[in-house]
Amino acid sequence: MGANLVITGSDKAAVEAAAKALVAKGGKLVSKVEPLGSKWVVTCEDPEDRSKECTVVKLGLQLMVKGPTEQMVKQKVAELVRSGAKLVSPPSEAGDGGWVAVCDDADQVHKW
Repeated sequence: MGANLVITGSDKAAVEAAAKALVAKGGKLVSKVEPLGSKWVVTCEDPEDRSKECTVVKLGLQLMVKGPTEQMVKQKVAELVRSGAKLVSPPSEAGDGGWVAVCDDADQVHKW
């Protein structure tokens, strides 16, 4: 969830322990541990600030690479291309201020 992490589990004590571990690493609680259906949920700020990293989401046979800067997205795309992906759409500015590129990894699917 953006810059926050959502911790869920069926055991309240385990969810509280995971939240406590994140707080010990520098995270901050955004919400208290609360029931949600049959699960327990708590939201914490991410102590590692992963917003500076690229994310890769697989959508069918394509990979969407999203990151905070054009250079970071280009680096991740180059890594994917070296492993067999093909660039479909070069990095372009996204609506939320980040950058997005699309790769095709259809060639990585093997038929046996």
